[in-house]
Amino acid sequence: MQLETISQCRFDAAGTPPGKSLEFCASAVTAVLGDVSLEGDERALASTRGICCNVGQLRMMTCYFPRSTVVLHGKREAASDRLLMVRSMEERLFVCQSGQMLNLEPGEFVFLSASLPFELRLAQGGRIDCGSMPAQYFPTTKQDLGRFLMRPIPKAHPPLKLLITHAAYLLMRGTHAPGEAEMIAAHFRQVLPMVVEYLHDDEQADRASASLSRIKAFIESRLTDPRFGLAAIAAKFGVTPRHVQKLFQHEGTTFSRYVLERRLERARSLILQKVDRPISSVAYDTGFGDLSYFNRVFRRRFGTTPSGMRNSLNMMPAVSEQQGEPAEPARKTDRIR
Repeated sequence: MQLETISQCRFDAAGTPPGKSLEFCASAVTAVLGDVSLEGDERALASTRGICCNVGQLRMMTCYFPRSTVVLHGKREAASDRLLMVRSMEERLFVCQSGQMLNLEPGEFVFLSASLPFELRLAQGGRIDCGSMPAQYFPTTKQDLGRFLMRPIPKAHPPLKLLITHAAYLLMRGTHAPGEAEMIAAHFRQVLPMVVEYLHDDEQADRASASLSRIKAFIESRLTDPRFGLAAIAAKFGVTPRHVQKLFQHEGTTFSRYVLERRLERARSLILQKVDRPISSVAYDTGFGDLSYFNRVFRRRFGTTPSGMRNSLNMMPAVSEQQGEPAEPARKTDRIR
């Protein structure tokens, strides 16, 4: 019998010719997620780097995207029986497949089907982990397998931690001893039933989590509307306002507090991007109908007013001209968590 082998490679878009960063990054991700296309800032993507590893039919990758919006469009592979698993470690990850949309917290995993189109959106870039494996790795029927797709799995789930530990070991180690590929592939098959068991036992709770993820994604699309509220969500998802409040209470927050935080973060992002528009426009474009209220809550959240933050940013280039551009810090070795 032919033994399975472990192959590993690192990639860095820094050396790609001008105008080829998007193509290079898409080809790197395709090695794990299948045929994908990318949207993003061509120049920013030149700083993309990562590492991938194959153990027989098991494929894993950690990719570090720049701090800018990156969108991955996965194409349909009709004959594929592979399952994909993805997570973002630093920012929220928006996932769309089969008409469903999830707004995943950093560290949350989700399984997707490689035979269906999908979209992954990182609003602020950052690190993304992904993997691919045959459906037969899962100890369940193909019919039941569909129940596990697009269902968030929390980063604290113990069996998932075991899988991540193995993935980190494979990705970060260089030379592998004989027999390690078989041992690790076998352990993956042993741990996956525990992941399936979690999805069985906590199906009701997990469904609530998925519902909250969809609600968050809906909120994200309505942040610019100052009249948006609980009633709109209740009507959209066919639930009561009280049910929505309970979902947020389970996360230790409230609906109003969550919406306020997201609006403030979006306003801060616009200011940090040095968008050339009045502060009043930033406030209205992020769903604040009252400018004085916007200034007050912004200062309470970030310790400075919107104008104060913008003025601080505008002073930074002048400092660089007087003192010279700082040397680029040495890149630290990235560790898989």
